Amino acid sequence: LVAATTDVEVTEETGEATIIQSRHRIPEQPLTEDQILVLQVPTPEPLRDFEPSEAKTRVLHAEADYTGAWLGLFDQIVKFGATTTGADHPCLVNERYVMAPSPIPRFDTLKLNDADNLTILGAGREKKIYAVPPHTHVEPLDFEDYPFRVESFEGRACRLCGATDVYLDEFVDEVTGSTVYQCNDTAWCAKRRAEKGGE
Repeated sequence: LVAATTDVEVTEETGEATIIQSRHRIPEQPLTEDQILVLQVPTPEPLRDFEPSEAKTRVLHAEADYTGAWLGLFDQIVKFGATTTGADHPCLVNERYVMAPSPIPRFDTLKLNDADNLTILGAGREKKIYAVPPHTHVEPLDFEDYPFRVESFEGRACRLCGATDVYLDEFVDEVTGSTVYQCNDTAWCAKRRAEKGGE
């Protein structure tokens, strides 16, 4: 729709794009200062589970009262022995504001810290937009005795390119019934395979 209505060029190569729109991920290839990442956010309010009122969450943000975000993480630790957030682990931005980085997985959260690019997060239904400027300090909320951890893919590799240091999707091979893994970032995977083919 965007390409058809704006007459912009489209590419599937991350390094060539000036605007990268994603519903789920920050690309594996580090972005540059000339690129803008736009994320579609399903849950833009990190305090929503604690406080359903939009007016009250605005006051909590203004007062930097993020008790609700901390209690949510603490409750997970009490119930499950660890934080169980997936694509919505709250982050402290610029040592002041707590934000919801959904939809990205914990694996990508650390890529927001001191990134060269501008990241824009938008929630259309809620008519909200927020951003993380380039070179901004972003750190996931965690406790000293329960540090933030990303998803682990230890001992697993992409079946197509062999990558072991990327976010992997898990599939069941329909023929063999075995579990296989593949790069979630298809552009990164294709680039790695092309580079391997040129060796």
